[in-house]
Amino acid sequence: MSLRRYAARRTVGTVLTFFVIATILFFLFRQVGSPIGLHISDNMSPEQIEAVRASFGLDEPLYVQYYNYLVNIVTLEFGRSFYYSSPVGDIVVERLYNSLFLTIPSIVIGYFFGVIGGVYLGWNRGNSRERVGLTLALVFRSTPRFWLGLVLLFVFGSVLGLFPMSGMLPPGTEFDSHLELVTMPAFYSHIVLPIASMTLYLMGLPLLLMRTSLFEVMNEEFIEMVRAKGASESRIMYRHAARNALLPVTTAFGVAIGYSFGGNLLVETVFSYPGIGRLMVNSVFRGDFPVAQFSFLMMAGVILLMNLLVDLTYGYLDPRVTYD
Repeated sequence: MSLRRYAARRTVGTVLTFFVIATILFFLFRQVGSPIGLHISDNMSPEQIEAVRASFGLDEPLYVQYYNYLVNIVTLEFGRSFYYSSPVGDIVVERLYNSLFLTIPSIVIGYFFGVIGGVYLGWNRGNSRERVGLTLALVFRSTPRFWLGLVLLFVFGSVLGLFPMSGMLPPGTEFDSHLELVTMPAFYSHIVLPIASMTLYLMGLPLLLMRTSLFEVMNEEFIEMVRAKGASESRIMYRHAARNALLPVTTAFGVAIGYSFGGNLLVETVFSYPGIGRLMVNSVFRGDFPVAQFSFLMMAGVILLMNLLVDLTYGYLDPRVTYD
């Protein structure tokens, strides 16, 4: 199968999967009670309650609501929040920026040190340094991110008092734009612990992949040839062996970007950080369907897109891969 045909088939499959997820979300959220409970009171007449339902489009039959929902997705019109009474897109995008301030540094730092650590452990196979490093990697990889966050919060926030316990800024602090936000020193003291908890978890996968991949590369003949030419061990390790062992880590990096947004949900909840993960949780409990649906859809879209890009680039990075 040619790359073009494979790409077309994978793209169609990704789009269909996205709409299946959208359909499941639509019917799932309509099983979670009434979304207009916040807008009605006991002294309202049936006519007034019906007017509130109509203002949110909930007076239409379910199949009409579903049709409008699909049309809104195609036209990128995600409606108005039941809770905030403002456009869903503005609310979610604002929180998305906050989450990116956690996700991007966590992935970059985690994969940078994970790759270096994996090369070091793979090159020191069988000795005590590998066993200690491997044990730490497995501990951090198997420990839930929210639990790591709770431990960091207790030690560095509560016991030592080095970092703030919650939020993105001190209470009462306001900012006009995200550009102004990143110039505030207090912002960085608030995001240290959330980033640390995500980084420690994310670092485990590239470390383990790099270590295993390096075992195979170390047995290649070109390693002996480079060593015979008099290259130092550190140059062989990082310049020649690591470069050829990077392929599995490169593909995992793309997938990690998508899945990290899911991990944000628990970390943001633990640290009371106003990101998209916390917004999703609050929207579900409030019955705010438009915000919750858009947040979940955006997360699913990022994961599907990154999986698609990884599949398409894998064959480009490794010519031995065939599209059958």
